[in-house]
Amino acid sequence: MTPTVPVEHVKEGQLNVTGDSFIRSHLRKLSPYQSIFPFEILSERLGRKPEDIVKLDANENPYGPPPEVLEALGTLKFPYIYPDPESRRLREALAIDSGLESDHILVGCGADELIDLIMRCTLDPGDKIVDCPPTFTMYEFDAAVNGALVTK
Repeated sequence: MTPTVPVEHVKEGQLNVTGDSFIRSHLRKLSPYQSIFPFEILSERLGRKPEDIVKLDANENPYGPPPEVLEALGTLKFPYIYPDPESRRLREALAIDSGLESDHILVGCGADELIDLIMRCTLDPGDKIVDCPPTFTMYEFDAAVNGALVTK
């Protein structure tokens, strides 16, 4: 059978698939996303204990969750099963607290995911967004992934 994507013959009987024909061309031109450094690396680089470092670059809580949250996590009945992908109970609780309809509440796995989802749903290639540094690097990164132009 003939491959439908370009391949490079590495060794006899072994193929190396290149993504050139199925990865969008503007994505291949992007610089790799530079993630934040974890505590272990920062600790080594700065010569400090991880607990002495407060990172403000990742929208993380430097104090950890409140005791009530830790207690609630310990009572989960099925922590090994994927949770409800629509987060119905959380959205309902947030709706009660905020006075909004639960259908008007979007939850995700952190700001990065929500920024990505919103941009994927709203941006077309060539659209423009305004980015006001200093801010999350994901705005610019996700705009580029979606072919949008960034004005700073």
